[in-house]
Amino acid sequence: MKAAFWLWLLIASLIVLCAAPHALTQQPASTEALSYRTFSGLATIYQQGGQSPQLVAELNQALGLMDEAHVKLLQGNDADATKLEGQANSILTDVLNQTPAAQQTAANDRTWRILTTVSLIPLAVLLSTLLFYISLRVWRRYEKSQLFEKRIIRVVQDEAKD
Repeated sequence: MKAAFWLWLLIASLIVLCAAPHALTQQPASTEALSYRTFSGLATIYQQGGQSPQLVAELNQALGLMDEAHVKLLQGNDADATKLEGQANSILTDVLNQTPAAQQTAANDRTWRILTTVSLIPLAVLLSTLLFYISLRVWRRYEKSQLFEKRIIRVVQDEAKD
């Protein structure tokens, strides 16, 4: 009997612990927390070297609406404050939903930039080696032509002495 009680208590606590994360995620997030998450997502895009000016403009618009809602709330106009906060919340949710695609695009662009840079290194080495080889050949031909020219001049000078 006592073991059954502890078993049921253990099962009930496990059910509550398993359901708690779902209950927390189903509650609507506060606008402030949503704005922080959205900003973090956009910061990740810019850290990866990407750009997303449209999403930043929408975030700024939502932050402006949040400020207006705060002012309305301080003035005692709860209805307008709730309305503005709802608009800001919907804009933030939209930006947050668009953020993963922009992050993926930024990551792909960064990968292509790295691959392009790495692939240009062997090309630069090849071109510099080829340029060195060609300039060396040209220099050797120039030296040979100068050497032959000096011999011819010496022979002419030697014949003039005789």
